[in-house]
Amino acid sequence: MIIRSKIKDYRLDVVDDVWACQDRLAGMLTFNRAFYFVDAGLRGLYKNQLNGFTGKSFVLPIEADEHNKSYLKLADYYRALIEAGFTRHDVLVTFGGGILQDISGFIASTLYRGLKWVYVPTTLLAQADSCIGSKTSINFGDVKNLIGTFYPPDIILLDVAFTRTLKPCDFNSGLGEIIKFHLLSDTRGHARLNQYLEGGDLRGPLFKDIIFSTLEIKKSYFESDEFDTGRRNLLNYGHCFGHALESASHFAIAHGEAVMVGMGFANLLAFKRGLMSKSLYEELEDVLCRFYPAFDLGAISVEALIGHMKKDKKRVRADLTMIMLRAIGDAGKYDDIKEEEIRWVFAEFVQHYPQVQV
Repeated sequence: MIIRSKIKDYRLDVVDDVWACQDRLAGMLTFNRAFYFVDAGLRGLYKNQLNGFTGKSFVLPIEADEHNKSYLKLADYYRALIEAGFTRHDVLVTFGGGILQDISGFIASTLYRGLKWVYVPTTLLAQADSCIGSKTSINFGDVKNLIGTFYPPDIILLDVAFTRTLKPCDFNSGLGEIIKFHLLSDTRGHARLNQYLEGGDLRGPLFKDIIFSTLEIKKSYFESDEFDTGRRNLLNYGHCFGHALESASHFAIAHGEAVMVGMGFANLLAFKRGLMSKSLYEELEDVLCRFYPAFDLGAISVEALIGHMKKDKKRVRADLTMIMLRAIGDAGKYDDIKEEEIRWVFAEFVQHYPQVQV
């Protein structure tokens, strides 16, 4: 897949064995040396493969923790590369999920005013969503993704084999974005999603196809709105409430799972406003309920959620902002959400949230 960008065009290759791609990488991009940012947890799972791939090159292990995506941590990453002798003729190669991607993308876009960068997404969330689209995001205090740039990798190498070692919550997190994109596509995309979800084995024969389908849908949204000033805003369906939930829970909920909860909340609000039919609301809630995270949602303060929603970078007026789905493939951005609406819809949403042992 070739992705056109006003910054630089880049490519995504689906590969069967990323560990055999060293020579291929050297043939695709001109650079002197490779320096590596690696998810510390991934390093424990794939120690031998990573050591074989990186050799004696510089490797910085980073824990995939939202707190490591803080602007206060950036100096550590800059310093590590500079002290290791990184130059503009070298390349930064990243193995990891969205947190590593955000850190690396921001560093690559700002150090020496732009570096060569290769990304190997290792979570389903990153493979099916964040790896394309050019966004980099850094947290500021307790506000998620407030600081950022637009800067794509030069090359993305996607190997679905990494998903075999994901924790259930991390796989579920990626599934949240897969669901979101297909609800924002059209009736064919919706049918494709239902076929995948009803197929039993979610890592089975339809797995690669649903990932590629998700990326194609995302590409259709941002190719004419790369810098998120118009239609691309609609991809924040589930994120307005989801980001607030992540922050209010101190990131106890994985991003994609928070997005699923955010979609459910937005759907209930849309239904209450008369924007979404009852039949569609119930159909979508039946799907989302299967994947909601095991979490005591009632323990979260609605005032804390509202406080974080007020800090949402998409908010442009005195009221709150939310993307709501009216029908499959038909979403809108609403900037007139009242705080009181959030309170009473949240009270009802919590009552219907699956009761689980946590």
